[in-house]
Amino acid sequence: MKNLFFIAFCLIISFTTSAEKVVLSGTAKSYAGSTISIMYHTDAFTYTSKRITDFKVDENGDYSVEFDIDNTQLIYLPLDVYKGFLYVEPGKKYELSLPPKQELSPAQKLNPFFEADELMLGVANANSNELNRMIRTLDDKMDSFINQNFYKIYRKKEKSEGIQFSEQLKQEFGSIKDEYFTEYFRYRLGFLEFLSNPNDFLKIENDFFKNQKIQLNNPAYMSLYKKQYGNFFNGYFKQKESLALSSAYQAQNTYAKIKELMQKYPAYVNTQLLDMIIATSTFDSYTRKFIGKAKTLSILQEIIKASNNNYNKNLCRNYIAKITHLQKNYPAPDFNLGGVQLADFKGKYLYLNFCNTQSYPCLQDFKEIEKLKQQFGQQIEFLSIVCDWDVKKWMEFSKNNKYSWKFVPIGNQHQLIHEYKVKAFPSYILIDPKGNIVKAPAQAPKEYIHLEFIKIARDAARKSQKKN
Repeated sequence: MKNLFFIAFCLIISFTTSAEKVVLSGTAKSYAGSTISIMYHTDAFTYTSKRITDFKVDENGDYSVEFDIDNTQLIYLPLDVYKGFLYVEPGKKYELSLPPKQELSPAQKLNPFFEADELMLGVANANSNELNRMIRTLDDKMDSFINQNFYKIYRKKEKSEGIQFSEQLKQEFGSIKDEYFTEYFRYRLGFLEFLSNPNDFLKIENDFFKNQKIQLNNPAYMSLYKKQYGNFFNGYFKQKESLALSSAYQAQNTYAKIKELMQKYPAYVNTQLLDMIIATSTFDSYTRKFIGKAKTLSILQEIIKASNNNYNKNLCRNYIAKITHLQKNYPAPDFNLGGVQLADFKGKYLYLNFCNTQSYPCLQDFKEIEKLKQQFGQQIEFLSIVCDWDVKKWMEFSKNNKYSWKFVPIGNQHQLIHEYKVKAFPSYILIDPKGNIVKAPAQAPKEYIHLEFIKIARDAARKSQKKN
């Protein structure tokens, strides 16, 4: 079961001259011969993942890898059915205890709804004051207490049982001197305070955010930030500045107007915090359908232009990527399957099909695709990405069936299922000659996709006539 607090995961990696080495090592015989990646999330909102490095577990199950960081970070290791997290500190060595290897089944690999179980990795050489052990102990106590006593905590103000529990935690953890843990502990207690006083916006802001250090790589800080500012433009700030905020949304440069409006308040003199609030609140307003896509993209792009903070710039880029993902006129996710690349189809439309050759609906659609290929093959390319659970079945199908378009097995590129948001087989995507999305999902062969193809063929004929 996923830990309640993992919704707050956040990570920033920065490589500078002051960085120190971190060493991960251990023995995990069930992973012998495996290559494991060390990853991080670039922000706490989109959870965009990036790789730090890879390491190989030798035939005896031994491994050792080192990399540089300049502050305490939260990393994770994708371990098939598990996603193992670990806090690492500069200059420290960690002897890891990995969970027994449990590979993804073919069905799990091709399941668009599959999520790995999240867990904190064990550190074999940890003492009682080791950061991971202290955070795990604190989180276990707090998450258990909140889950069992939520209705005795929430909105009870000074009568909240969370206040008494906070005092107990201070007795137990208050004397710990580790700087990172001290701040982590402070913001976890802040979360309890928020639950007790969810409507006292200014109290939480003054205690935890106004004139405070912004802690981008502290999950406890970011979790409280989300609770405080998650609905900022449609909640607290709208109550304070309803007319002015509405006017700002009508302006050509909405970002500049909102920034000017917010800077009247002392809590937002820090432009890094201000820009982060504008970015996250703008995306929140977009997801709630309070503002449209064009206005949202405009605000985010203005932040990128104006901001001097790399975190905020990258956050806005990640938001833009989420908003435009699989949207018309934006690039389709790239792929390279057995030498077949998306770039191979530049210059022509591509009707992309995700299929399972053991699926009756897919088999029926293949007959219709064949007809479409014969009719529109001059203007449109066809490609089927085979997502069979049993490779032998696919090989048998390939041997016994000869169609006039390409079939390529998905192999180990099962992330394409998620990137193309495939929810069922068959699924279809139409991509234009520049590699941009036309429709995602597109209609199936029996759902009048031929009308779209007729349009494409007519346009191609007109262009050909103009050239002649």
